Amino acid sequence: MDWQDIAAQRALLGRPFVMAHRGSSAILPENSPSAFYRAIADGADIIETDLHFTRDEAIVLIHDSTLERTTNGHGAIRDLTLAEIKRYKIKQPPERQHINEQILTLPEYIAYTGGKIPTALELKDPRFTEPRYAEKLVQLLAQYNVSGIFGVISFDLPKVQAVQAVAPNMATGWITLSNLSPNHAVSFIGPLWPIMLLNPFYVAQAHRLGKIVCPLDPWPDQRLPLYLRLGVDVLLTNNPATTMQALKKQTH
Repeated sequence: MDWQDIAAQRALLGRPFVMAHRGSSAILPENSPSAFYRAIADGADIIETDLHFTRDEAIVLIHDSTLERTTNGHGAIRDLTLAEIKRYKIKQPPERQHINEQILTLPEYIAYTGGKIPTALELKDPRFTEPRYAEKLVQLLAQYNVSGIFGVISFDLPKVQAVQAVAPNMATGWITLSNLSPNHAVSFIGPLWPIMLLNPFYVAQAHRLGKIVCPLDPWPDQRLPLYLRLGVDVLLTNNPATTMQALKKQTH
């Protein structure tokens, strides 16, 4: 399945797709190999992750611009080489201190997941607004033959637009905290979930424009009746296992 199929496949599936926010990040360290593996095992249809460039321009999967919160290292991603970043371990909960995981590069993630699961790549690094860096990402995805099932998303439209300029057919998405209208030139819209209360026609308007809707709500289970009534296409979640269970109860 690629991004262009999501709307049609959602109708056949009879439920929204489930997108794992940084993997199964409620259970395992975010953006870690084990969190991605757990998300797939728990039934996630799509994975969301975050991208930064290292000093030597490797693309790595980490949410923050620095290492401190999620690893035992320190420093800004953009100031460190990939080899320097690979010296550090991803922080683990006490019961997993024996687990040695490192930040993945984008090619490593593709290899780890087999390049088979649709993935939303959130563009965190400011350099994605520059054509050279946008082109570097697009070329890498083409090299690994995943351009159809990988899309790019961001809170910052200029980052998405830079990728669109290089690859007009790639799935692109905008995450918004305040805009009440889904009328931007992207294929995927991620509105902060209260927006759909302020504009109850948001999803219908987006669908008329041919767009996919995924509420920005990493804990969606308690609001499933609302999302099912509105007909959203994708559910973001920190815990794919509980969201899948809740969906089964709501749709059977």
